[in-house]
Amino acid sequence: MNISKLKLMALLFIAFGAGAGAFAYVKYRNFSDYLIARINSQEDKKLGRRIKFKKVSFSPLRGVVIDGPCVSRAPDFSQGTFFCAERAVIRPDLAQLMKNRLYFSNIELETPVIKILETNGRWDFEDLLALLPKTSKGLHLTWNARKLALKNAKLEIDTASSGRKPARSISLENVDLILLHYSSLAGNFSLDLDGGVKTIFNGQLLAAKVSLSTDLNFEYAGLASAFGKAEFTDTALGASTLKKAALNWKLFGINKPAPAKNYAAGLTAEDLFIPAQSGGAAQAVNEAMRLLSSILGKETPRVEDIGMKSLALDFTLNDGILSVKRLDLDTNFLELHHAYELNGPARAVSAGLEARFGGNKLALTAKGPMDRPEILPAMSVTLNRKLLEAVRGINASLLKIFPITTGEPHA
Repeated sequence: MNISKLKLMALLFIAFGAGAGAFAYVKYRNFSDYLIARINSQEDKKLGRRIKFKKVSFSPLRGVVIDGPCVSRAPDFSQGTFFCAERAVIRPDLAQLMKNRLYFSNIELETPVIKILETNGRWDFEDLLALLPKTSKGLHLTWNARKLALKNAKLEIDTASSGRKPARSISLENVDLILLHYSSLAGNFSLDLDGGVKTIFNGQLLAAKVSLSTDLNFEYAGLASAFGKAEFTDTALGASTLKKAALNWKLFGINKPAPAKNYAAGLTAEDLFIPAQSGGAAQAVNEAMRLLSSILGKETPRVEDIGMKSLALDFTLNDGILSVKRLDLDTNFLELHHAYELNGPARAVSAGLEARFGGNKLALTAKGPMDRPEILPAMSVTLNRKLLEAVRGINASLLKIFPITTGEPHA
């Protein structure tokens, strides 16, 4: 009797599994047929573009597989190609598909090439935005894919035809990207990207290898927090080189007023070399060194090639207080240790600087109101004025980025 019950349960389980599998297959197949019909539909060409592909097939395990998909620029391929890929794999979310809702568990593009142009202030993909749902909600609320993956992608962004000066052309190459979406309520996303970037900066080629990992947390009204890290290696700008740079960040309260933000970030860099003939870096350094020389009353050697062994910077922003906790710099002309605090509610500044250069040592502090801190040790009237102007300039620059002096000052 027990054996018969077990057999009956097993048969029911098999029948249920087969039925569910068949139902899922029909749903997937219907979606595949729908997608093929839409691609081939003349009505779809109302977008003002042409779409072509080599083959569309259906796989119960992978989903819809499109070989060689291409999208033209408007109005057809005689104007060039906007997007092409070796293969696109689209897998709808079965649970949502059974409710006749279109959500995707996976979208994968293999070796895609995307070329974006800006002309007269308008991007050439604006017409494609008509494909997005017509809603006032943000994209973080309407995004309907759990996973988007790009393998060995190439992205070209060109503003040369826009009339904007200077023109910008940016190329991302050999890019592997994974974007995950964790929440259907607001939006929690994670992004991982590896690849190379190239652009023209001040008439010189800028190239670097980039690795980025970040988490983005959205509330209904928009981006609320972000944290992650990025690494740049083998960076070169003309004859200038940087072996490695790394950035990390934890940003909370992004969508709140500046006094309520809570930020922390760090930057490190290693082995920077800038030859004397590259841009105005050497000139700017020599002007700064002249100010330090005038403070000590001693001449320092003129800087030609710039070499930096290391750089470390850590800063926080909390309760309206911006604090550069550490700025350590080790170069072939200067060793610097610097701390800087800008207290927005109290409208006060506190800074300390220690420097070694040309066999000389220097230590300075600046404390007090933002516009008139006391600088020690006491200097001549001329030097004190120059240092005070420098402090005010730094304050003004930081307050443009972080407007933390709103409200009444503390008593």
